[in-house]
Amino acid sequence: MSADIVCGLRITRVNVPTPVVVNESVWLECDFVEEQENVYALKWYLGLDEFFRWTPAESPSVKTFPVKGNPLMVDTAASQRGRVRIHDVKLGATGVFRCEVSAEAPSFHTESAVATMTVLDLPDEKPRITGVRAAYQMHEDVRLNCSSPHSQPPATLAFYVNDEPADPAWVIEYTPLEDHETGLETAVLGLRFPLRPRLLQRGPAVVKCTAAIEDRYWESSVMSVHSDIPHQASIMEGRASASRGCVVLASRFFTVGLVAWRLLHLLN
Repeated sequence: MSADIVCGLRITRVNVPTPVVVNESVWLECDFVEEQENVYALKWYLGLDEFFRWTPAESPSVKTFPVKGNPLMVDTAASQRGRVRIHDVKLGATGVFRCEVSAEAPSFHTESAVATMTVLDLPDEKPRITGVRAAYQMHEDVRLNCSSPHSQPPATLAFYVNDEPADPAWVIEYTPLEDHETGLETAVLGLRFPLRPRLLQRGPAVVKCTAAIEDRYWESSVMSVHSDIPHQASIMEGRASASRGCVVLASRFFTVGLVAWRLLHLLN
């Protein structure tokens, strides 16, 4: 019996593309071989719901069936055998797809194979940076947020300051906000850092926020953070603070030298 099954009808490959973006059109592929058995029917399921059937002995040979929520549409004109074109894919199409082939009588031998699809709903706009003021005092904390609205899954956000990844100690994680009507989520990430002179050496500090979803979406937004003192003044402050140690050391050498000179003068 097992030898008959090995030599009979069998599935050789199932291909379900993933990830897929909402409203895209894609092909589902189910390849099979007929050895000593002919196909009676080939069916495609999403979860437990059959949505496509091909029965070569019937006319019409292709039939489609509705799935709750209408997460996909079948292009009946383009679909044949195990190759099915679906379009207007929605989030509800995320799940397990199963291809099932059945042999004719008398064996009615049935084979099936599964593959998973993930559907993405991408943001309609770039990430938003909010909370930036017109100017800040030196060493004052800069506090801002970045959000990427209405996607599924929520975007992965990251901050950069002057093209360098933000110090992890500056980053504030927030739970994504869910829209219960659409099921979409808004990703939010916070940033808090002191405005130090080194950040202003080339002018205003530049904060960038990036948003990414797998390999199908990447966008960024940039904002400038200005100090309320002139650019040159902030540089001089940074240099002054760095050189205070040198000034103190030079002063000490001068004092020692003066004492030595006075001693030599008295001895002479």
